[in-house]
Amino acid sequence: MSARKNSASGKSAAPEMVLTRILNAPRERVFQAWTDAVELARWWGSNDFTNPVCEVNAQRGGAIRIHMRAPNGTTYPMMGIYQEIVALERLVFTSSALGEHGEPLFDVLNTVTFAEEGGKTRLTVEARVIKTTPAAAPYLKGQEAGWSQSLGRLASHLQGKQEADGERSAHHETFVIERSFGFAPGVVFGAWADPAAKAAWFGGGPSEWRQLEREFDFRVGGRERLSGEWPGGRVSAFNSTYHDIVPDERIVYAYDMRLNGIRISVSLATVQFKADGAGTRLIVTEQGVFLDGYDDAGSREHGTRSLLDQLDAALQREATGT
Repeated sequence: MSARKNSASGKSAAPEMVLTRILNAPRERVFQAWTDAVELARWWGSNDFTNPVCEVNAQRGGAIRIHMRAPNGTTYPMMGIYQEIVALERLVFTSSALGEHGEPLFDVLNTVTFAEEGGKTRLTVEARVIKTTPAAAPYLKGQEAGWSQSLGRLASHLQGKQEADGERSAHHETFVIERSFGFAPGVVFGAWADPAAKAAWFGGGPSEWRQLEREFDFRVGGRERLSGEWPGGRVSAFNSTYHDIVPDERIVYAYDMRLNGIRISVSLATVQFKADGAGTRLIVTEQGVFLDGYDDAGSREHGTRSLLDQLDAALQREATGT
């Protein structure tokens, strides 16, 4: 994800957001879930939101009108216009959250692409703020988390109900994150490879997470373990094995995650470091399976993005000596 200027106002706006998912459904099925109002209402929005009003006219110039209702009953209306539709390939539409008197608080240009990938669909969502107002700040702050959760709901919708209590299930998800850093690949790679450097950013924030265990053996065949306790007593544990290391270029590792001792997922992660001028373009690709009814709803991707924020902050501290 890269930060860009708001082209409409010339002022800094929310960064352009790019999310990628591999969905376990054919492209025709995924495209229908975006363009059929009945289906769209079943997955659009953050976790636990409903959509009592969902109207779409899926043609160029057609309108979108959705009223999203939060668990506390508050309704958040939004509207948009389709700018371009290429069947099974691309949707381009605007979206605007509406204020108390029906006024647009901001405008976002959304581009959704659908690519066939071995019977599955590679879905890419790009969202760029093109107009904003001061009242938009709380909405834009939660935009990334909201989209991540919404795409998680879409994946679950396409798969169908995964579970009744006690039923076994395996739900697959893939995401790709691209991030630019103003440091050379060797510096960014070092933040993943050096024990002290990685401890400075890889973990929960000190105000919300208490480390219980940390083990780090950075070599092919080496293992990394990290566990910590969250408010309320929930314990999360990360257990990984390194399978491929190319200095300053690539790291490949497999890991499982556990909550209170129960394995909830197994993932394969690839981290690539590519020179980008004087800086680095970091590409994180994760392919995961979520087990026995655990509904990730995009939180793994959101958590990874937060870790990359912490990585950037740690690199800045090291560079400035603060």
